Amino acid sequence: MFKKQITAAIVASILVSSLSINAQELNTSSLTPSAQIQQNQASTWLDQETYLLATNAYLWGSTLVRMEQVARQYTDMSQPQNDTSYRAPLNHFGHARRLPTDQDTDMPTANRDTLYSSAIVDVSKEPMILSTPEVDNRYFVIDMFDMWHNLFKYVGTRATGDHAQEIMIVPPHWQSEVPKGMTIVEAPTTKVWLWGRTQVFGEKDYPAVHALQDQYTLTPLSRYLSHNPDDFISQVLPPRAGKADDPLRFYEELGAYLKANPTSERQQALLGQFNKIGLSKNGFDRSKLTPSMQIQLEKAIRDGQQIVAAQSSNPVTMKMKDGWYYSFVLDQFGDDNALRSLVSHPYLGGQGAKEAMYPITYTDSQGQLLSGDTHYSMHFNQEPPVGSFWSVTVYDAKTKMLITNDIHRFNVNDQTPIKKNKDGSFDLILSHDKPSNSTQLANWLPTSEGNFYAITRLYVPSQEILDMKWTVPPINPIK
Repeated sequence: MFKKQITAAIVASILVSSLSINAQELNTSSLTPSAQIQQNQASTWLDQETYLLATNAYLWGSTLVRMEQVARQYTDMSQPQNDTSYRAPLNHFGHARRLPTDQDTDMPTANRDTLYSSAIVDVSKEPMILSTPEVDNRYFVIDMFDMWHNLFKYVGTRATGDHAQEIMIVPPHWQSEVPKGMTIVEAPTTKVWLWGRTQVFGEKDYPAVHALQDQYTLTPLSRYLSHNPDDFISQVLPPRAGKADDPLRFYEELGAYLKANPTSERQQALLGQFNKIGLSKNGFDRSKLTPSMQIQLEKAIRDGQQIVAAQSSNPVTMKMKDGWYYSFVLDQFGDDNALRSLVSHPYLGGQGAKEAMYPITYTDSQGQLLSGDTHYSMHFNQEPPVGSFWSVTVYDAKTKMLITNDIHRFNVNDQTPIKKNKDGSFDLILSHDKPSNSTQLANWLPTSEGNFYAITRLYVPSQEILDMKWTVPPINPIK
C-alpha cells in the first residue's frame, strides 16, 4: 500500500511538471496555428479598442486643451503687441484698437465690422466684477465662455440691453452675500474667457469705440467692496503641460487640465472609460500603455483632427442652401464633441444663432471651388433682414487671412456705399480682376488670385433668417 502511494505521488509530480512545461510552451512557440491566430486577433481587437477610446478622448478633450492653450496665449505679454492685438494680463481686458487688414496675421477669419476685446478671468480665488458702460448707439456684446467653450452668458445689445451694467462672475457652487443691485453669474469653470465685439462705423469712429472699450473693466470683489480703484496684478498662469517634442503631449495636457476643470456628472462616465488608456481625473499615466497602445494613441490624435475638420460640412449639424453652410448650434453643442472642437479651433468664439449667424461657403452655385480665375455675382433682392448689421467678407483659402487689393476693401457691409437698383436690390461682384464698369466697381469685393472662401455675418438675425425663409444669395459665376 505504501509503495502504491509513493508511486502515485511520483506520477502526480511528473504530471504537474509536464503540465507546467506544456503551459509555458502554449504561451510561446508551441501554440497551434489556430491558437496563434486567435491570440493575434485578440491583440488586434485590443489595439482597436485602444484606438477607439483614444479617438473619443481626442474629440471630447481637444476643446478643453485648446481653451487652456488660448488662456495662456491671450495672457502672454512677453512680446510687444500691435494695435490689432487683444492680449492682456490675467483678469484684465485687452482691446484691438483698429480693424485688421491684409497685413495682419494674428487672427484667421477676422471680421471687419467690430473691434475685439478679450479677457481671461480667473475666479478661483474670488469673484470678479464685470462693468460695462451705456452703449446706446451701436451694437456690442461680451460673451462668457467656460473652458469647454460653452457660451453660458451674453452681455450686450440683444441679451441685456444698452444700459450700464455690473455683473459679478462667481466660481462654481459659490455661496456668499451679493452686493446690492449686482447681477450674479455662476461660471461652470474657474476660468472664463470674455470675448467682446463693439461695432465700428469706419476708421473715423475709432476714438468713440476706444472710449467705450476703456469702460469695459474687471474688478476683484474685495477691491470693489473696499472702493479701491488702484490697478492690481494677478498671478500668471502656469505654462502648458508636457514637452513640445512628446508625441503624446495632447494626453499629458488633457490630464493636467482635467485636474483644474473637474468634469460634470454627465461626463464622468465617459471619463471613466478612458482609464484603460491611462487617462483619469488624476491626470495621464502612460506607464499603463504598451508600445502598441502608444502607437494607437498617436494615430488617434491625427485621425481625430481630421474628424473634427470634416464637421464643417457634416449634414447632421449643418444646413446647406445655395452652397452656403449654416449652423444653428454654436452655443448649444450638447454631446456633439466633434462640432464643439471644430468651433473652438478655426471658429473660436462663434456665437449662437439668435445673436449672430455666420453662413460660410467655399464653392459657387455650381459646386465649384471659388477661385480668382472666375468672376462672380451675388444678387440681393433686399438687404439682409437683421436687427443690427450684416457683412460679406472673403478670405484666402490657404492663409485664412484678408486679401490684398488695390482699393483696400476687404468686405462689403451695410455701411458700404454700394449702388442699388430702383427697387432696392443690388448685385455684389466678386473677382480678382478689377471691374471696368463703374457700377460693378462700386459693388466690387476683391478676391484672391487663387482659391478663396466667403463668410456672411448676420448680427441679431430676424426670425425670417432663423427660419431660413431668407437665405444668403448664391455666388454665381459670370459667363
